[in-house]
Amino acid sequence: MNVLFLALGAGRRRAVVEESAKVVADGGTATVVIATAHRWTAEIAPGVTVIDSSVLHRTQLPWRIERLLVYRGPRFVLKRALGRRGKSAARAYEKKVADRFHRRVFLPLHTRLRKDVRSQLIAQHITRSPRPYEWIVITDSRSMPEAVEVLDNLGADTRIGLVWSADHIS
Repeated sequence: MNVLFLALGAGRRRAVVEESAKVVADGGTATVVIATAHRWTAEIAPGVTVIDSSVLHRTQLPWRIERLLVYRGPRFVLKRALGRRGKSAARAYEKKVADRFHRRVFLPLHTRLRKDVRSQLIAQHITRSPRPYEWIVITDSRSMPEAVEVLDNLGADTRIGLVWSADHIS
């Protein structure tokens, strides 16, 4: 059994950790999609895959272009031009210029132009998964609208079940 847990609000973190560990112990695979991974890393059981929803954005073209033009290109030029000091200059550039540009310009512009992309990216992850998901477990209230949009993006012919808890999976 292949189960996807939507835990975007992190309201039931302990329950998600226990239920995903139970799915893995029963011989299934569990994937937990969360909003921020740094809060969950120590708690998740071995064998459970954790996907940070912000990581799903990295495959999109605007994010790849921004990464190339704002981070990788200047880092390459600074390292080549300054030699030994290039590494520290690149770090300083990323901290003072690139990260600020990313937070103050790119992220607001991207969210304004492409509002609800996360549900499309989760739907793409579900369709591209090597093993098809059988269940989506909606773990908190913040994940419910996202799950509805994911199902809309997947289409009417999907055979994925929705449950509130892994205890309801037959």
